[in-house]
Amino acid sequence: MKVVVCGSFGDLDGFLQSLQFFQIKYGEMNVFPNKEHMEKSVPCIFAHHVLENETEKTIVMRSKLMETYFQNIDTADLVVIVNQKNSQEYYGTGTMIELGYALARGKKLLFVRQPTNPNILSLIRIIANVNVVNDPCIS
Repeated sequence: MKVVVCGSFGDLDGFLQSLQFFQIKYGEMNVFPNKEHMEKSVPCIFAHHVLENETEKTIVMRSKLMETYFQNIDTADLVVIVNQKNSQEYYGTGTMIELGYALARGKKLLFVRQPTNPNILSLIRIIANVNVVNDPCIS
């Protein structure tokens, strides 16, 4: 099974915890993002979450990283949405984009936290062929 984990790097510890859970469960080679992708993401994470100052260089890098995410979502059996930050339901901009893309591609979704956001629930309900599951083991 190929798994793609999507979520905000604003809660990097929570994201990495979920990523590690699925790497252990399905094997590192079957879970994206991999170590190489995470290393390439560091300048973008730093610019966005620490400096709060994106540059043309980090925007170009982010575009390439997002394209790689989309390619992996295309071939995924399961897309995990890490939708939690500071013990609250949360969707960062990148996560929303990845979630929308996965929904449009009809991918099976797993949310780390049960969605209650009306916008997310509306999206899920209008996409008829999406199978949404929740796994209390990873919350």
